[in-house]
Amino acid sequence: MRKFTDFFLFSAFFIGLCAIALCWETTILLGLEAGHWSLYCFVFGATLLQYNLHYFFKKTHAFKSERQNWSVRNRLTQKSLIGLGFGLLLLSLFWLEPRHFMVLIVLAILASLYSFPLLPFVNKPLKEFGLLKISLLSLEWTLVTVWFPADQQGIDMTSYWLVFLRRFLFMFVLCLLFDMRDRELDAATGIKTIPVRLGLSKSYRLADLLLVVFVLLSAIQLIRTANFPFFHAMLLSAILTRFTIQLTKKINNDYIY
Repeated sequence: MRKFTDFFLFSAFFIGLCAIALCWETTILLGLEAGHWSLYCFVFGATLLQYNLHYFFKKTHAFKSERQNWSVRNRLTQKSLIGLGFGLLLLSLFWLEPRHFMVLIVLAILASLYSFPLLPFVNKPLKEFGLLKISLLSLEWTLVTVWFPADQQGIDMTSYWLVFLRRFLFMFVLCLLFDMRDRELDAATGIKTIPVRLGLSKSYRLADLLLVVFVLLSAIQLIRTANFPFFHAMLLSAILTRFTIQLTKKINNDYIY
């Protein structure tokens, strides 16, 4: 059971399913029809590819973690997952609509610059720039799970931007939690993330503030649409996230994150 759990969590299968679920959430919140299967195939495949490439080439460090240990022990598995992700991504391209390719170009550039030192004047990936790291990662997740599935005509733009902003804030809070977890490592390697700059106490307060803004934006949408089930779902997401934040203060391991 432990081996299956490690594989499910650390192979990026779980986070790939989360990405698909967030895409579905976007279509539900905006009243759109479910996207073609190729869209979800692309999102899942791209997630597998990006995360496994990231951890495959990530430098090992003295701050050991369950995920790092799994990655080191399962190189062949990671190569297979990279191949699977690339294959799913290529397969989906044959069915995606032309308008999607502008989104894909933006996403590919962001993902590449985040993980690899491709800029000629900067000899390191953008993930090593603290504030830029969290902003780019939050934006990339928002583009994948909001812009990509909602990239079509006839949607209410006010609702769209409320969903976009809420998703960005939600992902920013989650990324902030990861930065808090990695605070000691980032400080040791000179990466000035928000927790390194502000400290843990102020970072936790910032996360709480962003969750309050998330709920307020949901309340604005409730006033516009009178859709209480959607508001309750967003409120529950904020409450569960707040509960998880409290949990990470006591249990700080990769299984929680």
